[in-house]
Amino acid sequence: MSHRSRTRAVVAAFVAVFGLAACSGGDNPPSGETPQNNSTATAQLSPAPTSDTPTPTPARVSVRLVWSHTGKFFDETQVWYVARVTNADSSPAKVTLNALALDAEGVIVGSSEDTFPTIPGNSTFDYFGYLGGGGALNTKLTGTPAKIQVTQKPRTTQGDFPMLKTSGVRLAAGHEPTYTDAPLSYSLSAKVTNTTGFVLVGGVTQQTVLYDSTGKVVGGDTGTSDNVPESLPVGLSYREAWTGMPALSKATRAAYTVWPGAPVG
Repeated sequence: MSHRSRTRAVVAAFVAVFGLAACSGGDNPPSGETPQNNSTATAQLSPAPTSDTPTPTPARVSVRLVWSHTGKFFDETQVWYVARVTNADSSPAKVTLNALALDAEGVIVGSSEDTFPTIPGNSTFDYFGYLGGGGALNTKLTGTPAKIQVTQKPRTTQGDFPMLKTSGVRLAAGHEPTYTDAPLSYSLSAKVTNTTGFVLVGGVTQQTVLYDSTGKVVGGDTGTSDNVPESLPVGLSYREAWTGMPALSKATRAAYTVWPGAPVG
């Protein structure tokens, strides 16, 4: 059974990269990229915002599109994309992503605004997103996408969304349906530990970005988890089992992320 629900996934994360069907201590980012920061975050959520004043982000934070694919999800057009956030500043970055799907005339046919986790200083984060598709909660595209455009802006929601720790991650070729036109399916298992500093309630959002042996993105997925307890005390862990992750070609490693809840903003 697939332990995922492909809803709009947004906000905070811990990234760990592992080899196919075997645990590993991490992954080297593509040449020229700043290594990811794999430290454990224990910051506590700040109080709810009292205004819509954007939270400033460090000046040396950039977002760029590194991969996209137009395919099918439940027989309707869906665009997958990966945006890479590079935080070259020593301070944590709070970023909101604007993603636009444009047709051949440059007209918007789909859009989203997604809140990233708090990105640690001197690190990178690959975000897997999508536009369109035939899922129950998906917003359908209004035309044929020809290009994806991503831009950043300061986050309007205040607070810090800390990273959860993952360990024992294993990626394996699978046979579960992906409900997409991707030819390959993968499964993932992991141990997720609540290192946030507060009791975790309201579920989590998770994502996986799949890479081939050259570091090229070949697929991924995002959604909520069926496995996290309704209330997860600080320091306790749960086992994640995720199946039916689509890939366009053979994946040899995955970047798996998980974060509390799914606030929008």
